[in-house]
Amino acid sequence: MNLTALLSVADGWKTLAQAEQALRQGVGVSSVQLEGLPVAARGWLLARLQTDLKQPLLVVSYSDETAQRLAEDLRLFLPETARVELLPASLNLLLDDSDSERDVRGSGSRVRLLGDFALGVIPDVLVTTAPALLQLAPPPSLLKNRRLSVTVGSTLSLDQTAARLNAFGYRRVDQVQLPGTFARRGDLLDIWPADSPQPLRIDLFGDEVESIRSFDPESQRSEGKQDTLLIIASHELAYTRERMASAQETLKSQLSRELKRFSDSPERAEKLRDSVEGDIVKIGQASYFGGVERYLPLLHPDAVPTASYLPESAILVLDEPAQLDPFTARTLDAIEKNLAARAERGEILPIIGGQGEMGGHWAAFEPTFRELTQVRQTLLVTLLARSLPFLAPKLHLAVQGAPADSFGGKPGPLKEAISTWTQNGAKVVLVSAQAPRLRGLGVEETKSVQLVDGVLSAGFRLPEASVVVLSDTELWGDVRRFKKQTKRKEFREGMRITSLLDVKPGDFVVHIHHGIGVYAGLTKMNTAPFPGAPPVEKEFLVVAYEGSDRLYVPVDQVDRVQKYIGSEGGAPSVNKLGGTEWLKATAKAKRQVKEIAGELIALYAARQAVPGHAYGPDTPWIHDMEQAFPYTETPDQLAAIEDVKRDLEAPRPMDRLICGDVGFGKTEVAMRAAFKVASEGRQVAVLCPTTVLASQHYQTFAERLAAFPVRVDQLSRFRSPRDQAKTLEDLKVGGVDIVVGTHRILSKDIEFKDLGLVIVD
Repeated sequence: MNLTALLSVADGWKTLAQAEQALRQGVGVSSVQLEGLPVAARGWLLARLQTDLKQPLLVVSYSDETAQRLAEDLRLFLPETARVELLPASLNLLLDDSDSERDVRGSGSRVRLLGDFALGVIPDVLVTTAPALLQLAPPPSLLKNRRLSVTVGSTLSLDQTAARLNAFGYRRVDQVQLPGTFARRGDLLDIWPADSPQPLRIDLFGDEVESIRSFDPESQRSEGKQDTLLIIASHELAYTRERMASAQETLKSQLSRELKRFSDSPERAEKLRDSVEGDIVKIGQASYFGGVERYLPLLHPDAVPTASYLPESAILVLDEPAQLDPFTARTLDAIEKNLAARAERGEILPIIGGQGEMGGHWAAFEPTFRELTQVRQTLLVTLLARSLPFLAPKLHLAVQGAPADSFGGKPGPLKEAISTWTQNGAKVVLVSAQAPRLRGLGVEETKSVQLVDGVLSAGFRLPEASVVVLSDTELWGDVRRFKKQTKRKEFREGMRITSLLDVKPGDFVVHIHHGIGVYAGLTKMNTAPFPGAPPVEKEFLVVAYEGSDRLYVPVDQVDRVQKYIGSEGGAPSVNKLGGTEWLKATAKAKRQVKEIAGELIALYAARQAVPGHAYGPDTPWIHDMEQAFPYTETPDQLAAIEDVKRDLEAPRPMDRLICGDVGFGKTEVAMRAAFKVASEGRQVAVLCPTTVLASQHYQTFAERLAAFPVRVDQLSRFRSPRDQAKTLEDLKVGGVDIVVGTHRILSKDIEFKDLGLVIVD
């Protein structure tokens, strides 16, 4: 559902007119900073700017998540004919050694866009991140030729096309099931283009293309038709004979030097020799492989920053510019450390990110963005009055913006608010997937009130523009029933399995009634489903118990058997089938559970009697922070968030356990709680079990809260003693709001100014 009609509600807004006048082409290079614009309103505002100025927009955000959200919002507000593209970075490929199973869609989209830019084809809006613009790429003259167009009715040589696809980095397979592969079968050419959501089948009659159809990679059955197909390379880099030979010589020289360094470690030396010599052979064969991107500086010493591909006619938009450099530095630093650690283990040659001995993979932030802003009209969109250190905006425009009020499905307060807003001259737009329901509640469209049938993630208020936009979030308080679902990655390599399939013969298992045994595999036997019935073959799990006892468990009773997950340090004792050991053990466990339950009841009764700090209701900053979450919250996740907030707002100590599997959103629940506490000036400690997890959580917290005046720091062995000492001092005086770390946080030398919340992962 397109919401282009919402753009007109900005008519007459003086601040918008001032910004457009300063950015209009022909006035000269200038920079404008909009301060205070709500997160939910940014896609709407940028869509209006692009529509009015009719110039391409280059929107640079500070994280992949915020860039994705902006791209989705812009597609929602711009006409369907407008082209909005998302340019990703592909720096993650520096860490990728997989070959046959690598997912090339992200890098394929990047290659396609770079080829478009090289040919002068520019989208109406390009959304990207700073790392994506700093990443080095082959010169434009090379990428614009790495594409193949196929049209129904044209001629096509299968032999020549197969050779060209090999040069593009596609792998020939028997059956196409992954992006970046192709297969020949008679007069059929199956190919899954690197940037395509589905594979295509080219049917030829002789050398003439008779049809182009998409097909299902699972069933291999053809589906819809299309007239043209653009096949782009699956890799940015390309092989040339001159560069291949020089790259091989350089690698041999560097390998020899590194092997000398590992002379005291034969194991590491052998591992490195196998890895690099294999890469040297593949480069000599012009073969693409996982990790080939690490050799970009050798194969393309003339590589340029991706930013140099972009036209000067585009208006540059920086989303939270003060966060671009810090976020980029953290991202690139993590890649550098990963590569350095792998080189030290003898897995790869030293390629330390941007400044390694094999050359760079990205440009420096400040000179690149200096050049970007010096030759383009620039708009900075911020929540607070912060910019880039080297950029002084010529025009500052303050926006009085705020998240929209919430009504929770109550028609009375909603109609009263609408009446107040319209009497004060505001235009009110209600965007709802249940517009008829609103009309049934007595909300009527007038000259000042507009009902739009659609889905919007969140509303916003702009008092000085006399604009109020409400979404289902504010109208009903249950937007997740209507909110557009974020498409999650689809895994074709496997399927969900039960815990039983994780065990192998010889593993210890537990039967709910018979206790601990040893899993002995599967067997088939003939059994009668009931007395007198003919026998049928069924499959059974075999569990071995003490002696020669065997228990045969029908596969339809698999829920009664679980893998043994007892404490480490030794094998458990196998029970006797039909014995009393298991009954005694379960009875003892029940008694202990009752004792623990009694202790917990007493403990929590005492806690309820102790007064605690009651936090206030959510602030506009909290609403903005939550709206920046790029995914759709699950019902359980929403319930956990609300429960945590209710705990924090209660006048007693908080103690809540949030359970969930990996990837179910526990970190987001914790982050919202931490931000609520930090927003009131109190400190938060996040305790993690490992240094790696602490580092990951630190980056996640820092990225999500980058747009707000909240300082996030970390304490772990990744930090130098000097940095740790500085963090300790800042914690003592209140200079750090949220600290993430390992058990180091529990040390006696840690002193908080005002600790309000401890989160234990």
